Amino acid sequence: MLVPPERLDVRFDRMRVIVAAWEIRYNQLPERVVALFDLQDLDSIRELLEEKRQLARLIPDTKEFIERWEPVSQPIATRNEE
Repeated sequence: MLVPPERLDVRFDRMRVIVAAWEIRYNQLPERVVALFDLQDLDSIRELLEEKRQLARLIPDTKEFIERWEPVSQPIATRNEE
């Protein structure tokens, strides 16, 4: 079955939603680490710290990608229109 391609603007909207979810997750990590520290669950803390490192890299990289490649909402004027 052939699936029609998704519009590019929809893909960028989805990417912004994903980045927002990552930011929420990133901001919740300290609370989770404290809770795991109280339980002395060092392996889970280690996993959360790795996740934090990954998110700290992915969030700005993805935002930069969106800003750089997102389609311009207004068409660029051609030389004839200037």
